[in-house]
Amino acid sequence: MPQKVKLYTVLGDYVAIEIDASFSTELLRKLQKALGKGGEDVEDSIRMIQHFDTFHSLMQRKFKDFLTPKKNVSELLRGNVLVDKIKLIKRDDKKIVIIVFDKSLTKALIEKTLIELGYEIT
Repeated sequence: MPQKVKLYTVLGDYVAIEIDASFSTELLRKLQKALGKGGEDVEDSIRMIQHFDTFHSLMQRKFKDFLTPKKNVSELLRGNVLVDKIKLIKRDDKKIVIIVFDKSLTKALIEKTLIELGYEIT
């Protein structure tokens, strides 16, 4: 059974996905490989997801909605950034991650790539 991913557009025409935290690091790696984008931003996002509870409590203490991963300036200039920001959410006993992609990535491109990777879009 394919993993379900919620795909939508947020304010400013950024594309975002919502996925269970346990599958999000694998998805980021697959997207990085398939799209040929992402470097330090993907690594930092994965680090935040792997230490979910620590970063979730940091978000709550500082009243932040999103966490922004580190981005290398040269990658920004080359347009090689995949992740713009992430949000860590706890719903009941589930850990959910919202990944907001860089503005250079269109919804059609993300949707096509997710389908090719075997994800079910809701």
